[in-house]
Amino acid sequence: MISYMPTFAEEEVINRFNNLSFLVGDFNISVYSYNLTKGWIQSGKGNSECKIEETFITEKVKLNKEDCNVCLNNTIAFDVVDSSYRLMSFDKTLGSVDVYKGTISNETIIFNNLDSEYKTKNKLGEDISFKLIYKRLSATENELVVGYTKNKGRTWFPFVKNIYTRK
Repeated sequence: MISYMPTFAEEEVINRFNNLSFLVGDFNISVYSYNLTKGWIQSGKGNSECKIEETFITEKVKLNKEDCNVCLNNTIAFDVVDSSYRLMSFDKTLGSVDVYKGTISNETIIFNNLDSEYKTKNKLGEDISFKLIYKRLSATENELVVGYTKNKGRTWFPFVKNIYTRK
């Protein structure tokens, strides 16, 4: 059986990611961990390379946080079925995969993995889910704030914050 598979014009792909163009580029990353008494404390450094490839945005991230090396490959796509954005994250260090669903508004994209079939467990064995908030701060800086929940999104807690500075 032969079926019709539409192709996307370059302009359509660019328009799809127009509000996310601030994510594309090469960045140095300052990593911050959240402390209940002190707030955000710098805990590491890293770098990111993010580009549009075909109909996806791909990102390669390398971080050193609290003497732990983290390597991630992230892919952002637009899901035409339900008009949402999807982020698939491959954690090369832990060997894990996670899938997030997101929405975009005013150069801020918010993903969560509440509906993901892949569950992460904390040290106590509890299921936790994450929320990722990507936001443009200026022409040269972006922010990624990661929060977590143990109660299916009723309450979110700060986990880590990355400040991306364009190289």
